Amino acid sequence: MTEPIDQLTLHFVRHGETAGNAERRFQWPDTPLSDQGLAQAAAVAETLLATTSATALLSSDYRRTMQTAGAIGARTGLAVVEEPALRERNFGIARGQLYADIGEDLLKLWKEPHFRIEQGESWADVYDRVGGFLAGLRASPPARELILVTHGGAMSVALRLLAGTPIDSFEVMALENCAVRTVTVPVELAGAMGGGK
Repeated sequence: MTEPIDQLTLHFVRHGETAGNAERRFQWPDTPLSDQGLAQAAAVAETLLATTSATALLSSDYRRTMQTAGAIGARTGLAVVEEPALRERNFGIARGQLYADIGEDLLKLWKEPHFRIEQGESWADVYDRVGGFLAGLRASPPARELILVTHGGAMSVALRLLAGTPIDSFEVMALENCAVRTVTVPVELAGAMGGGK
């Protein structure tokens, strides 16, 4: 008889570097990893193989995260499961633009938790999306220990949610490419994350 899962160990991984990261550019879903990013993905795969016992691998379905997850899956033997809830914030009309071309005033406005970029999302929207995903893990955990490959913004949201940070206090964390952050969450609390509302 299988023991019930009483806690989840979640290894969040940011994707490897892209040219857009290096250029400080808002990116499209199909942006690939750079050569440096591919090397980072291979390195983090080795680290995860040596330091985790994960039996499930979920990834945002964007190209850069799927490439990172593919490297991890190739090394660990885990199949990659696409999870759209782990996508980066949709920056809408900003996609493809350099941060420098946007201007400080607009960038500051876009950091406001409830400001929704035209044709995109607010951070509150991402809180709702990621919070719902975390609640789903609690309701039906696919494994005791999971690797979740995502993006800097979405990973910040997940970590803030798990720490109990309300949306109005949200700030994006400084997470390097292929950063790994591990959180162990009691199952009875894993679904208690509030969204952005």
